[in-house]
Amino acid sequence: LGDGECEEGQVWEACMFAAHQKLDNLCVIVDCNGLQIDGPVEEVGGIEPLDKKLEAFGFEVVKINGHCFDEIEAAFEKARNTSGKPTAIIAKTTKGRHVSYMENQVGWHGSAPNEEQYNIAIKELNDMLAKVEEDE
Repeated sequence: LGDGECEEGQVWEACMFAAHQKLDNLCVIVDCNGLQIDGPVEEVGGIEPLDKKLEAFGFEVVKINGHCFDEIEAAFEKARNTSGKPTAIIAKTTKGRHVSYMENQVGWHGSAPNEEQYNIAIKELNDMLAKVEEDE
């Protein structure tokens, strides 16, 4: 799910059903990047405190840095070991992370880069990866 998508009633109906049925094999991942097609989530409708709302609906909630593979792996492990209720992983992310012209830009919601933009993005991402490998 996206954080903006969580403003929709069908999400909460599904959450209520999942918790009522104790669907402990269900793991919902919410990408919380703060942006949706109409702008910043907090300005469009606001969903905070999302963790408390999901807990009130009967979910086990895990909050993570959605860019950290160790935290992602640990969250899935917690979900696998949770019984009697569904799990929601709230992953804080940055839209377009590490691409200069995309990062935190709502206009890239549902858009694809052209060939020139794609090439710039790939170069920036490769440069970032090379820096990470160099730092290790």
